Amino acid sequence: MKTKNVMYISLVTLLIMACSKSELENQTPIDMESTPQEEETVELISIDSLIGTWVRIASNNPTNDGMLIEVDGNKGTIIDKRGTDFENGEVKWNEITPYDFESYNYEELGSDRNYYNAVITFKQDDTLRINVGSSGAGNEQKWVREGQYKPEEPGVSEKTQVLACDITETTTLVNGPAEIDYLVECVVDITAALTIEPGVVIAFKENAGLGVYDEGIITAVGRDTNPITFTGTSHIQGWWRGVHIETRSVNNKLEYINIEDAASNYVYCCNQAASIFLKGAKVSLKNLQLSNGGGSGIYINSSTVLDAYSNIRIEGHLDYPVKLAPESVGYLDSTGSDYSGNTNDFVFIENGDLKTNTIWQKLNVPYLIENGVLDVTAGLTIEPGVEIAFEEGSGIGVYDSGWLKVSGLDNNPVIMRGLSSVRGSWRGLHLETYSENNQINYLNISDAGGDYVYCCNEKASILLKSGNASFTNTNISNGKGFGIVALQNFTFDAFHANTITTHSEAPVKISSKFLNDFDGENSSYTGNDKDYVLLVSDGITETTTVRALDVPYRIESNKVLDITAPLNILAGTVFEFESNAGLGVYDNGYLNATGTSEKKILFMGLDDSAGTWRGIHVETNSSNNRLIYNEVSGAGSNYVYCCSDKTAVYLKSGKLRVENSLIEKSGGCGISVRAGADLTQNNIAFNENTEGNICE
Repeated sequence: MKTKNVMYISLVTLLIMACSKSELENQTPIDMESTPQEEETVELISIDSLIGTWVRIASNNPTNDGMLIEVDGNKGTIIDKRGTDFENGEVKWNEITPYDFESYNYEELGSDRNYYNAVITFKQDDTLRINVGSSGAGNEQKWVREGQYKPEEPGVSEKTQVLACDITETTTLVNGPAEIDYLVECVVDITAALTIEPGVVIAFKENAGLGVYDEGIITAVGRDTNPITFTGTSHIQGWWRGVHIETRSVNNKLEYINIEDAASNYVYCCNQAASIFLKGAKVSLKNLQLSNGGGSGIYINSSTVLDAYSNIRIEGHLDYPVKLAPESVGYLDSTGSDYSGNTNDFVFIENGDLKTNTIWQKLNVPYLIENGVLDVTAGLTIEPGVEIAFEEGSGIGVYDSGWLKVSGLDNNPVIMRGLSSVRGSWRGLHLETYSENNQINYLNISDAGGDYVYCCNEKASILLKSGNASFTNTNISNGKGFGIVALQNFTFDAFHANTITTHSEAPVKISSKFLNDFDGENSSYTGNDKDYVLLVSDGITETTTVRALDVPYRIESNKVLDITAPLNILAGTVFEFESNAGLGVYDNGYLNATGTSEKKILFMGLDDSAGTWRGIHVETNSSNNRLIYNEVSGAGSNYVYCCSDKTAVYLKSGKLRVENSLIEKSGGCGISVRAGADLTQNNIAFNENTEGNICE
């Protein structure tokens, strides 16, 4: 029995006898002070009636059902937040005060962390009804004491049949007159053919479920106007286990079915909780509505074959709408299905290999790649608008026979991002295959470069180890390492209109063989912590043209760029040299650095000091050796090749034409010319060269 406090309130009562108006007028007035007072009792419910733990079982916001609150004193504290945005330990019911014999006034904590006036009504069956003064989802609730709740089974009647726990013979479930046609009290093992007709309603008790294995077949095909329903005997999120299928039959079909309140646990140990769990199955899924689940909506492993998959609506699940192996992603459709409205609104891709050609279509939620590297050894096509999030430590690696085709559009790019928008929150892309299908177009990739994809390469948003690919209209940002690292065995089929920004290292680190490939007018490389293109100085061995970028090219410390083939440097290009770096032209090489008066070509050290880098060494007999409208600054730290003089420009042999140029701050001479070499000079300015301007 509930305990009640009694409060007595004194009231003045006037007793009026039944008499005529004249009799009333002749009566003596009542002495109010001497008249006895009559007491009226008003009972207030005790706060002690609420003490204990309560579970929320129903509301007009089912996502929050299943929450546990412990009441102590005049406060109710969350001890199991379930699928809500609250935190355990938060005070959900505050300042609880008795109001009358069955109600309390209190303050309800809303999802916006504000408190709202509300009323708890205590029913005689030990249930609570809550009404919150503000409008919106969750303002009507039903609660029961934890451990004392016996779920209602509405619709269960004498006409409802209890389904056997084993179906070992061909069986058909028919739509009968009862509101609930069949009641399931266990995990039903289906090892024969089971057919479920349109309109059938099956209710599952707590922890009940369906499992199809051995020779089992499930053919559950409803109609648009007469669907099949799998429901819980209580509409608590994750009340029953779900449907598990692991047989391969063309007759396995789940079509036009509403599945609700499932995914409390695995059907068979020890799989994941899902409303539908497919393990090596062959099945058709069409026109399904999955809601109010305790785990994921659908789980699909790599050996499952889907004969059909369309028009699937998954909402109200505590985990992901879909969890699946990489091999199964291609089954998901892009137009008729909806995966939003779950606690984790991502399609979760587990660790594994992609060994069959697969197309990833745009969904209305992003894909999420599990921590680890997705190994792509077949063709992966990613369609416009696809968004992929990566857990910490995840990445994509393409090798063997794999290829990657990212087919974004100007107004619908492909997005690859970290689950956290922090530099280096995931590894990045690694490519080492030869295929004409390696095409990256309109890709926005961010938050990568946290580590190498495969040991032990550089940290980069995109690492190109070998093979070939084209990169166009791609935006690479917020990376922890380099934007792109391209090694010598890789080939760019195209590189155009790309932006690389906000990286902790340089936007690009490349072999000097790639100088031909980088465009300056349409691509951008600024906004990084180190704004330059870092050259690995492995030599110019083929005819090469260098275009001006919005950042300098940089030669690493103590490295010499050997030029043994024609090198043409276009107007406006800037080369930076770390300490004791330099350029050397010999064999079949020439250096044609021809700028303009408006766009000079700069060869410079990292600071304004004299003699910080080696300089330019020329020893080829080509009339194309030209320094026109150039500035050479801070060179002359040492010889380029042993054992020449220290000088900014050293003409050992052959020909060199220098015009309209400035040579300054050399640690030795400005220009040194050995006997027999041919220097053509015109309008050269010299400034602050340590050992003179021209030395012979």
